[in-house]
Amino acid sequence: KEPEKYPTILRLKSGDPFLFGRSRTEIDALRENNISYRVIPNLSSSIAGPHYAGMPLTDPLLDSQSFAVFSGTNAQGIGIGGDGDTDWGDIGVDTLVFLMIGRLDKLGQLSQRLVDSNGDRWTADTPCAIVQSAGRAEQKVWRATLATIVQSIQSDLGGDCKTVSPAIFVAGNVASLALKGV
Repeated sequence: KEPEKYPTILRLKSGDPFLFGRSRTEIDALRENNISYRVIPNLSSSIAGPHYAGMPLTDPLLDSQSFAVFSGTNAQGIGIGGDGDTDWGDIGVDTLVFLMIGRLDKLGQLSQRLVDSNGDRWTADTPCAIVQSAGRAEQKVWRATLATIVQSIQSDLGGDCKTVSPAIFVAGNVASLALKGV
């Protein structure tokens, strides 16, 4: 708002500044005001988060050769598990990674939507995991199945738990792996 008053301004964003962020609108505002800027690329939490939990996103021994990343919440703040979104049964990848999916009601809806997708890839027994606060000292990981992930979290944190934000949700066989060193 007052760029002439502050010769250097830093907008620090962890992860990839262009993935599910508002970098474009911020850059547009800088350009409109003739303010110089620099973008420094970084590694997305969609990749780094599972790695911190010991989950590779692909694994040849599990015949897991591909992954896709989605936002768990659309631009209006609505969870993507509701009716009418992506046809998860036809999605041609082995591992799904969702960012911004920490609310347990959204996680439950999405997990059920995957199970109900009429494909053979996502079943109630499909391994999945939540990585909360990835890479931080307070990081926590829950591994379960699509049918039991919400109950697993609530069993650990209490039935009245409503969120585990910030969280990354991984669905697919690689979610069962815990290759993290000691």
